[in-house]
Amino acid sequence: MASCGILLLFAFPRIGLAQEIKDKKTDVFQLGEVIVTGKKEALNTATTTSVITEKDIKDWGVQTVGEALDFIPGVDVHIGGKGQLQVNIRGFAQKDIKILIDGVPAYETYFGTLDLSQIPVDAIAKIVIIKGASSALYGANTLGGVINIITKKGGKRPVTEFTSSFGDYDTRNYVLNHGATVGKFNYWVLAGYHKSHGFRLSGDFDKHSRYLGINSPYHEDGGKRDLSNYQKRDLNAKVGYEPDDRTKIYLSFDYHCNERGVPTEFNRYWAFTKWDQWHLNLVGQKRFNEFFTIKARAFYVDHEDTLRDVSWDNHQTKRKWFEQSEYDDYSTGGEVHAYLDLGRISLLRMGFNYIKDNHKEKEYLDKKSFGVKKGWDQPGWQPGKESEANTYTFAIEDEIRPVDRLSIVVGSSYDFFDPIKAAGGAVPESADSWNPQLGIVYRLTGDTRFHASIGKKTRFPHLKELYSAHAGGNPHLGPEETVQYELGLERDFDQGTVWVSYFFNNVKGLIQRERGRWGWRYVNLGRAVLKGVEAGLRIAPLSWMHLRCDYTYLSARNKRLDQDIPRRPRHKLDLESRFSLPWNTSLDLLASYTACQYEYLRDGTRRRLDDFFLLNLGIRKGFPLPSPLKGELFGHISNAADLNYDDGHGPMPGRNFLVGLRMKF
Repeated sequence: MASCGILLLFAFPRIGLAQEIKDKKTDVFQLGEVIVTGKKEALNTATTTSVITEKDIKDWGVQTVGEALDFIPGVDVHIGGKGQLQVNIRGFAQKDIKILIDGVPAYETYFGTLDLSQIPVDAIAKIVIIKGASSALYGANTLGGVINIITKKGGKRPVTEFTSSFGDYDTRNYVLNHGATVGKFNYWVLAGYHKSHGFRLSGDFDKHSRYLGINSPYHEDGGKRDLSNYQKRDLNAKVGYEPDDRTKIYLSFDYHCNERGVPTEFNRYWAFTKWDQWHLNLVGQKRFNEFFTIKARAFYVDHEDTLRDVSWDNHQTKRKWFEQSEYDDYSTGGEVHAYLDLGRISLLRMGFNYIKDNHKEKEYLDKKSFGVKKGWDQPGWQPGKESEANTYTFAIEDEIRPVDRLSIVVGSSYDFFDPIKAAGGAVPESADSWNPQLGIVYRLTGDTRFHASIGKKTRFPHLKELYSAHAGGNPHLGPEETVQYELGLERDFDQGTVWVSYFFNNVKGLIQRERGRWGWRYVNLGRAVLKGVEAGLRIAPLSWMHLRCDYTYLSARNKRLDQDIPRRPRHKLDLESRFSLPWNTSLDLLASYTACQYEYLRDGTRRRLDDFFLLNLGIRKGFPLPSPLKGELFGHISNAADLNYDDGHGPMPGRNFLVGLRMKF
């Protein structure tokens, strides 16, 4: 990634295999990055960043963004209450993390999150995960970090690629890519179709389990997990104009049209009969001379979904939340960033970001619905509700190098949150925050680097937290704030890299739900401390063998309640072995160990969740075809040991497989 201002990018060299289909003709969409500079030296920043490459995605055999993120140190992926894949970074929940697609904020405006199981990986060139005090130019609401999903663009020569794969329970995937450059224009088009009847549970699943079986809230009896089916259609298109090496203008379109079941939980039988999200992104960059560059972006994101109660037997549930719930969300906004490069003296970055979030919802209630039973409303379509808010950020940061071995980055942002509509209620007051940051990186020797950073970040309440009648919205909520500290050391040696970092977050105004006299309500619960250590080793002891080991220790404590924050594993270990084998074959073994996490049951007792060790296997073999065709067979097995485990939202997939064919010319 290009320079990220106030952060230290731990840009470890990606150790990959040589067996990927050769003659790569596609490029990374660089304008999908948020930060742009013209100097490699400015890559020195002051917090930890991980990068998932297109090759990693193929080797790991993952199908969605959520699955890919689960193999990154400091990151934990779990299933949420509506069956969505959500990510935690260093103990921060996804509602505290900004997720971008090509630099565009992508989320449901009501929840402030994005279901990562709904985003396939077919169009992705790389994923950048920033796990600390990100650059001020990313804008507001980056309390827990930033994830930027960057797509592909056409390269110098035409390329066409078709991939098909098949797995358990009629799982099918078909993806077609095509891109090229024509004169000063280039384009990229992708169409994908994914369908599955669901995933199988472990052969060791116990249907009589107190927490997971037929008499639990999940009502599972083994075999295929109920309502784990899906159907996804996606389209990604991009056209760019580059008249010279100083000017770039791109228009991109990203569209996802999905349907899926919601694996049962707490007597809820739901399915998304519609989950549609698309965005338009117009971005341009102009480098006027060696010193001055401007980049501007305008975007529109639209999200619509329909959630239905699909209980197949009325006696299964005593009460329903609704018969049907519909959301209609959109975000629109833009940014303007300016870069003034004065060499070693200064690399000054200035930016303005704006985003408008709008949410409309309506519900159809029948006689068994929650509101009707309580006597709040009559059956039928209820009056629609609309909420809206504007968020502004003004940012400035500067990077200087007083001596060759030392880089210092200092900056600040001013974030302003302005509610406009309040779901029919009184509009709350606006809120603002100053967020200063400071970072340094010092090269102790040619192979050893030390970094340190401190920064303040703010996350304003989401629309659900402010206005939800069901969940306990509170229009008087204040923002969450944290002061982030990080220290780290990285050393290169002949065969690889070793690194370690310590992080500490002091969170104030933590937004959580609390049960009081009048039911559940969102409140600013006080203080939380999220701290820990990340360490890793990448080594290539032989030319055909590449090994990776990452470990994360996390302590996530709610200081007001004096208890662990739920579903935050204390220990996470990721291991990977990649082998380049004869006959144009590569093998990838990926293991992950997760331990010591808790949940709190409805009766107030604490339950320790399963510790689990997962093993995934992947193999790819190229085979010759008449030029210019290239072919590759691949296969992946997830949870190869068929382990039965629970992450806090029901039973997880057992052993599942996928085999496929990739053709490229």
